[in-house]
Amino acid sequence: MKPGNIEQFKHLSQFDNLRSFNSSIEQWMIDYKSEFTKGELIALKRLIRFCAKVYGVSNAKIQSIVSATHIDSVGISRSTFERMLRKAKAYGILTVHNTFCGSNQRHNVYVFNRYQSIKQIESEASTNDVPETNDVPNQETSRVKTNTILIDTYKDNVISDVPIRFQELAKSYYSPKHVLELWTCVKNSTQYLTHYLTEDKTKLAVSSFRQMIVNIKLGYTIKKSIFSYYYGILQKKLDNEYRELILGVV
Repeated sequence: MKPGNIEQFKHLSQFDNLRSFNSSIEQWMIDYKSEFTKGELIALKRLIRFCAKVYGVSNAKIQSIVSATHIDSVGISRSTFERMLRKAKAYGILTVHNTFCGSNQRHNVYVFNRYQSIKQIESEASTNDVPETNDVPNQETSRVKTNTILIDTYKDNVISDVPIRFQELAKSYYSPKHVLELWTCVKNSTQYLTHYLTEDKTKLAVSSFRQMIVNIKLGYTIKKSIFSYYYGILQKKLDNEYRELILGVV
């Protein structure tokens, strides 16, 4: 793609007006706001502001966006902005296009995607993760190796004692046996939290699982097992919740 002014990228916009763009952003934030740090949210919101002229599209330079965050807030670093981009791309919130003049790379073009429900994204992700193979008679399982972790798209019957919402998500990636073990991690991490209802545990389980899958796709290394890694994410989220709710630290 060749560099140019913002008018040249109108065709990339997925929105008819600013209202539909803002509505889409609100839906994305309902699903994923908690996955971004405070600094990353500042970066994301500032990028969104640069997408008002052509709805959902910006070709602003990273340095311009980063500098703008220092005008009316604490401000963020370039590395924080880039971390935000990696997460936003992994969640499907936006697409980044590179532009080139000859062999030299120029500015990026940021295109926000129209909101898709989590189920749609998970369905597309599981489909895209399965490599092409020759048809094998009676083959029940399609698997793909991702960063030393075996992701399993096998569908099975309902697993007893595991919330439907969590198991439907987790079974898109792992076997029922693994899903049950992952849910055990949730129960162990919340066993002393008497105020935690099943709904609270389910929300924690789903959020932590999404974070684990995104980390895997971003290339994070799993040193021991997915279960210990998942448990660590659960504990970190609970620790953050404790600091925010009990100690009042954001």
